[in-house]
Amino acid sequence: MARISTYPKDVDVVANDKWIGSDSQNNMQTKNFTADSVAKFINRIGGQAQNLRYKYNDTTGYESGAIKFAGGGAPSVLLSSIVTFDISSYDTRSATVKVDDFFKNALVGSEVLLTQCDDIKNWAIYSWDSATAKGGGNEYTIVLTFKAGGGSLTADKDYFISLLEYNSGSTGDLNFTFSLPGNALSYIITHNLNKFPAVSVFESGTKNEVYTEVTYNNLNQCTLTFTSLITGTVTFN
Repeated sequence: MARISTYPKDVDVVANDKWIGSDSQNNMQTKNFTADSVAKFINRIGGQAQNLRYKYNDTTGYESGAIKFAGGGAPSVLLSSIVTFDISSYDTRSATVKVDDFFKNALVGSEVLLTQCDDIKNWAIYSWDSATAKGGGNEYTIVLTFKAGGGSLTADKDYFISLLEYNSGSTGDLNFTFSLPGNALSYIITHNLNKFPAVSVFESGTKNEVYTEVTYNNLNQCTLTFTSLITGTVTFN
């Protein structure tokens, strides 16, 4: 093999270009690495400190770093149709470092931006209404309210989730809206209004007001109990 300095320089790097390196996961074996694979690694690991990154999984099984729907989902789901999904306590960057403290505290009651990592045309703004732990605590059910955007959630694609506007509990006539997915008789809802609000429930479709038993857990959280499954919206004033 000739000295490296004798080879000509390639100033036009493309995805299939290769260079040689050592594989730290396989006893430092010598391997080829493509420019495309290195770029994807840098994109995944670096420059994401203020974003969560998740992959959409359209199957039913739990997967670290994945977003999915209870019971499985379609290969492509309109972002405007999403009112709830399940999310791993770990994003794609680490299977050992939990990020759930961020999305169950800072994001609840705030507006978030979801974008497809490799196609920003697929984006949506949501109100992050609630985050409820399920199973062993490695997964949460998120309830959302769609605000704006377009495009779809596509299986095996990666998505950024970032805080767009934080609800800091500012003074004034505060209110909070929560979407009922209709899959439970009781909901623990964190509204972060720092008061004991009036609660109104309206059923989807009919727009009829529905009775619910309200328990004020504290100034920022209520438990709503229904006698039947209700899909609709709850407004806290």
